[in-house]
Amino acid sequence: MNIENILVPTDFSQCAKNALSFAAKIAKKFNACIFIMHTVGSAYTYISMERLNKQINDERFADLDIRTLVEIGNPGPSILKQISETSADLVVMGNKGRSGARILFGSTTSKIISDSPVPVMTIPEQSNIKNLKQIVFTTDYHTGDLSALKEAVHWAQKFNSEIHVLHVSQEEEDNPNLSFRAFKETANEQIDYEKLTFARVAHESFLKGFSDYVDEHSISLAILTKYKKSFIQKIIEKDHTKQIGFYSNIPLLILNNGE
Repeated sequence: MNIENILVPTDFSQCAKNALSFAAKIAKKFNACIFIMHTVGSAYTYISMERLNKQINDERFADLDIRTLVEIGNPGPSILKQISETSADLVVMGNKGRSGARILFGSTTSKIISDSPVPVMTIPEQSNIKNLKQIVFTTDYHTGDLSALKEAVHWAQKFNSEIHVLHVSQEEEDNPNLSFRAFKETANEQIDYEKLTFARVAHESFLKGFSDYVDEHSISLAILTKYKKSFIQKIIEKDHTKQIGFYSNIPLLILNNGE
């Protein structure tokens, strides 16, 4: 995962400010440029530009290359446009959701996750980037998961993090131990990273099995891979998020895969 440009949409909320703090930390690790953007519905862009410049006038950002952008239009299409125009390698955005933790993603965040050609990192308001030492990477043993795991390892190396490679089984699988061992052996053969562990959890609910593991291992970042028919895509498309209060304080990094 080579990150040279990071796009950070903002609405000037506390949640968006927290996302900018995360982006700053990431930019320092990858020596990347940050583009912070705000979308307005009228031509009075100078007021927004003043607010953007005021927001980045902070000693935390003194050594960073930060550029400001104001777009006229709707947030979703504007963000997608700027992903292309800024050659962004990563989008970092705050995630307030709706009704507290009852809904995982708001409509704009859902659109960006669905349509973004680059990885998206969503930052809940209460997240803390001081500790990214425990990362969970979910897998269903897709053929693209191995390349996604390699990206995750590159990320983990920057933060000296341990990666938990987790498979959550919701139903009976044929030879579950065989699939688990095969993926683990292949990953260990192709990836040289000593802080790589593997786990398999059986639970009728992916969300509950995942959340229990997150709590038990003090996970501070979850990495998911976006497929055409994946867990993350189902969350975006359907409102079945009654059990995901555990996401309220955990950033999600969503990688792309075309399968």
